Amino acid sequence: MKKKPYAMILSVVCMTALLFFFVKAMDHIGSANDAEQAEILEQALTRSITACYALEGAYPPDIAYLKEHYGLTYDTDEYFIDYQYIGSNLRPDVTIIKKDAKLWYD
Repeated sequence: MKKKPYAMILSVVCMTALLFFFVKAMDHIGSANDAEQAEILEQALTRSITACYALEGAYPPDIAYLKEHYGLTYDTDEYFIDYQYIGSNLRPDVTIIKKDAKLWYD
């Protein structure tokens, strides 16, 4: 039994559409995971800064201090934390920046 050409074309179009939607869904899941990781890091950083101020009466001078004394850990390959120390009695200005992923040809 010979298939008609339009049936073959329709099959290819359907498979291509399914593949496209699968790739988009995977990309969306990855983006949601990245956003959740950044949120968790922000919460951990806020908790560590607040704990330091509550226990010591001064804000931490840098990220290294938080790592050493308050157990802050994060993936330095994934995130850059811009920590601007203003003074011992002023909350530091903190910005979390996600580093770009390595390209396949790097």
